[in-house]
Amino acid sequence: MKNINPLGLFDEYLLLERLTKLKDPLVKLEAHIDWQLFAPILEVAFNKPANRNHMG
Repeated sequence: MKNINPLGLFDEYLLLERLTKLKDPLVKLEAHIDWQLFAPILEVAFNKPANRNHMG
């Protein structure tokens, strides 16, 4: 089914703002987890030639 209401310019920002007000657990995780620790692992996983054919 075709999406009859595509996202507008500020929809993503407004959604994040609303989730933050609702105490979204992902916002809490963001404050406590250094996501850069995962960057080297993801670089290796996404740069393997075998994985390039299966990437979406």
